Amino acid sequence: MSTYIRSIKPNISEYLARSPTMPQGTGSLTSDKGRVLGQFEVEGAQYIFVGNLTGFGQSFSLPNADVTYESADQLHKESEEFERLPVEKDQIELRLKNGVAITGGFDMPFSDGEMKKAIIVGGGGKWVKL
Repeated sequence: MSTYIRSIKPNISEYLARSPTMPQGTGSLTSDKGRVLGQFEVEGAQYIFVGNLTGFGQSFSLPNADVTYESADQLHKESEEFERLPVEKDQIELRLKNGVAITGGFDMPFSDGEMKKAIIVGGGGKWVKL
């Protein structure tokens, strides 16, 4: 009796078609000396994000930022702290504790020397619907 192992190759497009997609808005985000300001269009409405990055003094701009969320109700006026703040040379992800994430690529990537100083200890922010 022979036994064989069949290779299973996942079909990515099938997986993506079945997996729920989080809603997404687009906009821009800037940070100057730890102060963060973003403007996004979400479900036809304009939202402003105002926040801070504690311990991060580098200025940056995300001219094409995305905000992902489960429900626009998550974009409320209550302050939210950041849960995750991974920074790379050319991109950043700011994930709030309520699950909302702002991601994007920097208009000018950081140098290796700047990355050594790019330590974010915390921060947070809040949304305002215009």
